[in-house]
Amino acid sequence: MDAISPNLPRRLGRYDIVGRLGAGGMAEILLGRISGPSGFERPVVIKRILPHLHGLREFVDMLLDEGRIAARIGHPNVVQVQELTHEREDLYLVMEYLEGEAASGLARRARARRLRLLPTLCAYIVAEACAGLHAAHELRSPDGELLDVVHRDVSPQNLFVGYDGTVKVLDFGIAKAAGRITRTEAGMLKGKFEYMSPEQARGDALDRRSDVFALGIVLYELSTQHRLFRRASHTETLRAVIGAEVPPPSEIDPSYPAVLEEVCLRALSADPADRYATAHDMRRDLLAALRHLPGPTMPEEALAALMRELFADRIEEKREMVSSMRAGHTPARVPLADVDEEELPTVEGRPRAEPRPPAPRKGLWLAVLAGAVAFAVALGVGLWRQSQPTPRAVAAEPSEATPPPPPAEVTIRVDSVPSGARLALDGEPRGTTPATLTMERSESPRSLRLEHDGYEPLVETVRPDVAQRLRLSMREISEIAPPPAPPTAPARRASRRRATPETSEPVPEEPPEPGAAERVRAFRRFD
Repeated sequence: MDAISPNLPRRLGRYDIVGRLGAGGMAEILLGRISGPSGFERPVVIKRILPHLHGLREFVDMLLDEGRIAARIGHPNVVQVQELTHEREDLYLVMEYLEGEAASGLARRARARRLRLLPTLCAYIVAEACAGLHAAHELRSPDGELLDVVHRDVSPQNLFVGYDGTVKVLDFGIAKAAGRITRTEAGMLKGKFEYMSPEQARGDALDRRSDVFALGIVLYELSTQHRLFRRASHTETLRAVIGAEVPPPSEIDPSYPAVLEEVCLRALSADPADRYATAHDMRRDLLAALRHLPGPTMPEEALAALMRELFADRIEEKREMVSSMRAGHTPARVPLADVDEEELPTVEGRPRAEPRPPAPRKGLWLAVLAGAVAFAVALGVGLWRQSQPTPRAVAAEPSEATPPPPPAEVTIRVDSVPSGARLALDGEPRGTTPATLTMERSESPRSLRLEHDGYEPLVETVRPDVAQRLRLSMREISEIAPPPAPPTAPARRASRRRATPETSEPVPEEPPEPGAAERVRAFRRFD
């Protein structure tokens, strides 16, 4: 795209408008810049309602709902909303400037080069998306009541893969939540048909398990390179979704890992009761599967290397764009979202018959397209070669040599909310968070303990068998109770008697360890 289009505003509030990144049925995505003292320049992404829809309350309310939901999640695997504001009749949402591409773009580029993503990377991408969605599903009101958030539009277009290997969930524009201004009319479907759950396609009531089903579709398609429910028409697609007939991935690829297939098929159960109850449960099984899948031990780094390899041209374009912005100039060109024309086959072996018809104005629109730039470092790529090699894929063909043994040590990065917590490993002080621990690779569990003034201590058990990144949330102490009085000597003797195996006196139940409930909700990210 050339420099700023004539029909775009030069400025919205305190943001300079640099160019358009994309547009959908409701809103357009703009690249903006905020300037400050001493040459401070920072790019942002702005989502604003299309000018001809300014007067339609439905679209205004939808953007308000999206901003209110996304801004309250505050999770590293969810796009960060920085501001929801307006300038005269313009209502717009300001989001962080992301550095990468949509997962759909990643899949298309790999397919175009006759390459297939390693199962390890597919599992990692979906596991990270699980973490972000679980944070959204657990969103609560100020009174502590669950808001029952359901994204309703989980798809590869709405999962963003950074050039640094990070993964973020985008676009809560049609999310369902308690307290939303907008309401879905009876019989009206919102979302992309081929990524709906059976109950969503039927128009039934939804809960978080609908998003779990959509995550299963994403995992299936990334790892098999076959469309699961996409058919030649919307009607046929909805019929396939409602039927929920899922051929096992091993029927497409006999070498498909059984441990990953088990996770995929459970998420894709037709009956919500048979699926994972939460995205966190699905993530736990995906992380467990990573320990048994062949491939890199640091999926985040391997994914970053793959992104830099596949998108080297885009990275260079965006680097030039950002350099121009930081110098205070308007870039001559703003790269649009990456699109490859090659389409995946369906599980029935039928290619897409014709281009997808445009979505109705009420219901479907394109996902957020966030432009980005990355810091490029030349690294190798871990990929599976497809069964029919082509000359341009030869350079990426994996070596047939015996893979090197895993490293003797692993690193575990520990972040906490709040940061600055005192960290101990097996009782030995290890500084404050954020911290990076290096320890011998082992199947034996190790104990991490976090302490922070004003918060309950938190103990987390970790198995150092693979490199990890832990993000642990501590529970704030609302009322500090006075310390209990020390037990009297008879009480101590009675306690010792109850602890001996010979006594028949019932042993009272021990109080739960501080932070136990919080540990269950802790999110993990594998490097």
